[in-house]
Amino acid sequence: MTQPFPRSLNRRAHLALLLAGSLLTSHAIAEGFPSKPIKLVVPFPPGGGTDIIAREIASKVATQQGWTIVIDNKPGSGGNLGVDVAAKAAPDGYTLVIG
Repeated sequence: MTQPFPRSLNRRAHLALLLAGSLLTSHAIAEGFPSKPIKLVVPFPPGGGTDIIAREIASKVATQQGWTIVIDNKPGSGGNLGVDVAAKAAPDGYTLVIG
């Protein structure tokens, strides 16, 4: 059984696809994340254990990465209100939830 294209042509096509893919992803990486503050939703009241841990994480990230992280406490319904806020946020990577 013969192949429809020579092996070298298949390799060249694969190399061209890899090159095109790397050019597209390098543009996305070069944009610089984050361009606005990151919101960290804590589904529990301020002053609790989860809130203290979230603030410590935000502090470490701000120190090490230089990113701004805003803590947003949304207590109620056993944490469901805060998780719901995070689930309905825009899927852009700027809203996180801690639990």
